[in-house]
Amino acid sequence: MNIRIPAIVILLGVAVLQASVGGMAAIYGIRPSLTVVAVYALALIGGEGRGIFYGAVGGLAEDCLSGGLMGVFMSGYALVGFLAGRTGKRVFNIGETANFTGLLLLSIVQGVYTAVLMNTFLEGYDFWGGLLRFAVPQALYSAAAGTLVLWLFKKEIASRVPWLKTIRHIKVQL
Repeated sequence: MNIRIPAIVILLGVAVLQASVGGMAAIYGIRPSLTVVAVYALALIGGEGRGIFYGAVGGLAEDCLSGGLMGVFMSGYALVGFLAGRTGKRVFNIGETANFTGLLLLSIVQGVYTAVLMNTFLEGYDFWGGLLRFAVPQALYSAAAGTLVLWLFKKEIASRVPWLKTIRHIKVQL
């Protein structure tokens, strides 16, 4: 089954949801990045090639809806999709601890990447301040929210991972 069209619909829906009602989930101005969570889950299912594609689509949707610099989220989320897909094929674990750690690390990578781009293109951008005031708290918030969302859908995600269907000796604890 080709899951690219539903995945694109999911990513666009998440981006619209985040842009429209994401502010209601903000804590001290920090919102979780639900697009990172969606890209992470889809990249675990599809691998690194599709992860890049899903990250680029989700990032492009956020770039269009955010009104910021075009391409910042697109390239950052493509990097997240690649890393999640690459790691997912080698070390797949649908447990909550692995998801929290994976989402936290990938959100920090995306936050550092965004801060480096902003520092490069915007004169006077406070790199360390942006990193410590926005990227790290958003990474923690995204990891916690994403772990909860993935916990709710873990049976669906585990059933769609193609290499778990072919390898019989690997068991996923749910």
